[in-house]
Amino acid sequence: MMRKRLLILAIVLGTIAVLVCGGTFYYKWKYPYGWSHCCIIAMMSSLEQYAAENGGHYPAGESSPEASLSLLCRSNDMEACTIRGMTVPESTVRGILEGGGLLGPDSCGWQYAEGLTQADDPRLALLYCKEALGHNGQRMKDGGRQVVFVGSGGINWVSGDRWPSFLKEQQELLLTRSERSKIGAPLVKGVVELPVGTRLDMVECGYTMTEQRGSPNGSGSGTSSGNALSRSDLVWYQAPLKDGYVTRTLSFSNLISDPVTIRFTNGVPDLTNFVFRMKGAP
Repeated sequence: MMRKRLLILAIVLGTIAVLVCGGTFYYKWKYPYGWSHCCIIAMMSSLEQYAAENGGHYPAGESSPEASLSLLCRSNDMEACTIRGMTVPESTVRGILEGGGLLGPDSCGWQYAEGLTQADDPRLALLYCKEALGHNGQRMKDGGRQVVFVGSGGINWVSGDRWPSFLKEQQELLLTRSERSKIGAPLVKGVVELPVGTRLDMVECGYTMTEQRGSPNGSGSGTSSGNALSRSDLVWYQAPLKDGYVTRTLSFSNLISDPVTIRFTNGVPDLTNFVFRMKGAP
């Protein structure tokens, strides 16, 4: 009887050991650098914020693309656990940043395209993981990865079978950058003119912007507001629609502007500079 119990116990323990070893092996295969949440959405938001505060230019000018990307930690609230990417230990990155340094090719898991601006083609890739991993550092069945695109391009998934052609397309797009995109010049730029004639490119008070759009595909309207109107709120780096019109009206304090209408034909605006002429609200 005792021998039988010992045999059963040995079988149970052996089964548990096999399951634990199998689970550990699977985890290490599934998450080759460990589970993580180096959120690429947070990276995109931080890059856009940086560009909005720096004349449409994404981080650049340091010794490497990774070093330039590290500037997000100095200007925004980017943390080591996110800037590290999915392939570098957080402790390594934290030590570099806390020591006043910037990251390099071996200490940052993000592939970053340095030198782009918000005026660039939204098909251009701005950031992606150096390894083919999913959002939480896992291997994906299709061998793909998420990619952050310039400005309104957002985040899209590029599968492994498309990756070679995707990289080729990126090289072609980089070779055809316009002079406007290289210097980060807005497509359309506006100013605010007060009743006394003073012109401003920012207003330090609460504001409301109403907008109406019309195109061959339909029309719509919307409202946005904030505690302060910044320079980035008065520029367009990309055409908001291919064909049609956009009419905006600005109001703040006891002032309201005359409506400003910009018409687009094949993505080209009929004017590149506009003025919100403010007057007393009725």
